[in-house]
Amino acid sequence: MNSQITVWIFELDRTAGDLTAFNSWLSGDEAQRCARLLRTQDRDRFTTAHGIMRHILGKMTGERPETLAFVRNAHGKPSLERHESLEFNLSHSDGLGVLAVANGFPVGIDVEKIAPVEFALAEVALSPSECAELASCGQHESPTHFYRCWTRKEAVIKVLGLGLAQPPDIYDITPEFSREPRLLRLAGRSETSAIWELFHFIPAAGYMGALAAYGRGHSLVLNRWTPSAV
Repeated sequence: MNSQITVWIFELDRTAGDLTAFNSWLSGDEAQRCARLLRTQDRDRFTTAHGIMRHILGKMTGERPETLAFVRNAHGKPSLERHESLEFNLSHSDGLGVLAVANGFPVGIDVEKIAPVEFALAEVALSPSECAELASCGQHESPTHFYRCWTRKEAVIKVLGLGLAQPPDIYDITPEFSREPRLLRLAGRSETSAIWELFHFIPAAGYMGALAAYGRGHSLVLNRWTPSAV
């Protein structure tokens, strides 16, 4: 099994020509999801994220971007028809998108733009032990620490395919100062630290990223996407 995980990083604000091409590749389901977004900028960024995802996966499978067919589990996590061994996960925040791709094992990825955080939000998003760790940080460090923890939690939920509407106390992630990011606890499962691997990365200035993968000993490769980069 190839243990390499490739993460593609890309800007979401593109030219009108790019948007026209990307829009022509979207499926009916993607077009409907895009149309439900209220702001034009959000619709354009959705189109770009899914268009670039289709471009990358199309190059890897030898299919045209518009012919790729996706199926979703009960919580909405997509997989590719006809290419079940190619695992992938997409995330985007503000003007930046990331796509994780692996062969033969599940991956989950999350990216977030760093912004000021109210502690009331942290109490909703984090577990009690993670909140206690956040409270010990200085005011300047708090946003970075929060998003480091939050992106790891989102990546774990996405790799498990559980959907994002999960209570924050079902799992704990290692605190920021730990030597290695690890999943410490997942409710109902005792073997998690041995079979799930977490990575932290900074995709661009002002953003935080995290990736979760099934298994151990993986390597992470970060690439900047251009139309000719795949």
